Amino acid sequence: MFIPQGHLIYDGGSGFGAAEEVSAERIAALSRYPDPLPDPSPDALIDRVDRTTFSCVDGTPRLFPVGIDATLAHGVGDCTDLALLRVEVLRRNGIPAKPVHGLMIWNAGTFKTNALHVEILGKGVAVHDWVELGDGRTMGAYEGVPGVRCVKTGNGVCLQPVFKTLGYL
Repeated sequence: MFIPQGHLIYDGGSGFGAAEEVSAERIAALSRYPDPLPDPSPDALIDRVDRTTFSCVDGTPRLFPVGIDATLAHGVGDCTDLALLRVEVLRRNGIPAKPVHGLMIWNAGTFKTNALHVEILGKGVAVHDWVELGDGRTMGAYEGVPGVRCVKTGNGVCLQPVFKTLGYL
């Protein structure tokens, strides 16, 4: 059975009007805390970026990305905005990273989401964006969540050429 689920919000882009441009320092600050990293390894930095950037977005699914400026100014964004923000912060800190997109598939009986998705024969399916690190590891692909699998279908975020043409990226 095919059952559409979730919410699709089109808010004309950000829904907040023009956001002020965010400085490079503010983006770089997302990887720093007042206290130094107990472990100066790239893995510790990746973990810190994962946690700090996740708290920057509200996770509300949208038809169009809001962009890094609106994400940081207003705390809004979905998986696309989160992937783009994480890539920006990681790259500015010398960690090779790129946004990727694909399908997220899960057991609809055990995992729930408000993301726009369909349910087919007990499986939830949605398009999703996440980060691929230079060493092949991922960030934002529901790593370690039982019953959830993300299958990469391409580089860049979903519908990236469309978003660029419309001025969202």
